[in-house]
Amino acid sequence: MKCIAFAILLFASIFASAQQNFTAIESPLLIPGYSINNQLVTVDEKKHKKKKEIKLYTDTKWRMNQNKFITGALVFIAGSAKGFNEGLQFNYFGFESIFPKANDQWFYPGMSFKNKYKEGNPEKGPKFPLSTSILVMFTDQYHLNNFIQRSALTAALVIKIGNGKKPLKHYLFDALYYTACYQAGFHSIYYPIKARSK
Repeated sequence: MKCIAFAILLFASIFASAQQNFTAIESPLLIPGYSINNQLVTVDEKKHKKKKEIKLYTDTKWRMNQNKFITGALVFIAGSAKGFNEGLQFNYFGFESIFPKANDQWFYPGMSFKNKYKEGNPEKGPKFPLSTSILVMFTDQYHLNNFIQRSALTAALVIKIGNGKKPLKHYLFDALYYTACYQAGFHSIYYPIKARSK
């Protein structure tokens, strides 16, 4: 008996239709101005319009504009901060020869990492609340440079995202442009420090 009931239920679910399909012409409920019990039925035309398609740039040539100047400058700053860190970490004597009165406790990564701890001792815990995490950029130059680099890249990315969709070749030119900006920033700080370390 259970098998017969199951077969009937299966057969009914395959061939039965739970909802009748209407087109806009067949269904009086979808026709604006149709009246049911003296109540006017309206259709919200805004909801039924197609979504607007994303427009591509009408300009087929890659050009410098205000957006590229601002984002390029931010990427240049990010590269400079990275170059400064590399100079401090691997060529500190070059930095010291340029700035002989610089405070080693702030600039030299071999010493400055202790600034985030009480009395420079990691076992005593953070020097101040969040000094070993979110506010670490206020403890030494190395972490401040990391903060500058990430903030500049994030700001450039946010500004660039609002720039709209473009043809593929524009993305390739953007990649070359921003790589050049980053490398120019990096080398403008790193190589003078490295050259003085010899």
